[in-house]
Amino acid sequence: MTHATTIMTLVVGLGASAAMADKPAFIEATSERDEGKPQTSMWNAVDGNPGTMWCSQRSPGQKEAINFTFEEPVVVTSLGLTFVGKDGVADKTNKRPRIVYVADVDHRVEAKFKDTADTQVLELSQPARGTRVVVEFEDTYAGATDDAPVCVAEIVLRAKTKDLTEGLGAKARGVNTPARKLLHQWHDDISAPSRTLIFNVDGTFMYRFEDFLGEEKPVKIRGKWSAAAGSVTLDVGGKSYRLNTRVTAVDGPKRGSTLLNLSGTAPHPSMIIDFSPAPLMLP
Repeated sequence: MTHATTIMTLVVGLGASAAMADKPAFIEATSERDEGKPQTSMWNAVDGNPGTMWCSQRSPGQKEAINFTFEEPVVVTSLGLTFVGKDGVADKTNKRPRIVYVADVDHRVEAKFKDTADTQVLELSQPARGTRVVVEFEDTYAGATDDAPVCVAEIVLRAKTKDLTEGLGAKARGVNTPARKLLHQWHDDISAPSRTLIFNVDGTFMYRFEDFLGEEKPVKIRGKWSAAAGSVTLDVGGKSYRLNTRVTAVDGPKRGSTLLNLSGTAPHPSMIIDFSPAPLMLP
């Protein structure tokens, strides 16, 4: 069976969304030592301030990573890291990344870093491409104890000379607590998604629906969003839609598994469904 490929597009604030297209919609870390509190928040790694840091939980033997999700595909040509320390000397209390992989959906590229607090920018032997780029910390320099957390002061992704992560931390700090819970790439079915919902840290969102059975036309909706406790407001084409939200933890083998339920009147009826976040680590 064939079906029409016309995409219905509803747009609000396209200028803001277009400006953010080559910036991450959000980032996600496998863990945070202080569970999202400012001292070791993942957003510290993209705030441009080497005096702040992200630290993982104390969990020896567990691979740590930070996932950068973009609304539109990008090409990452280099990775920059700054370790915690002073005057070029790394703080060896915590673990520092030694071997790092930059991964996209098709491949992983290795980068080896020196044990120094000086900013190190390494060109990737093969660029990472797509809407999801994961920085995996494969091996580390030893910390003061075996269970010391992995800590990084700054992470920078670049497309040639363009800094893709600049200003991201500042945007995140302007997002309220209810909204931070929604900063994910959500799917209706992780293995074969027909619905994708992305809440961007810049206050815009994107929703895409494609019916694999061909019974409904594809849908792509852009607009602005804001969240309060138990609800999210979507502004599309000059009209506001207030939806009830419920984010619940679910049992599963992966940490932080959650389910997002939307109810109410949405910009498109296909949005009223349960969503799960995209996996943090790529296959």
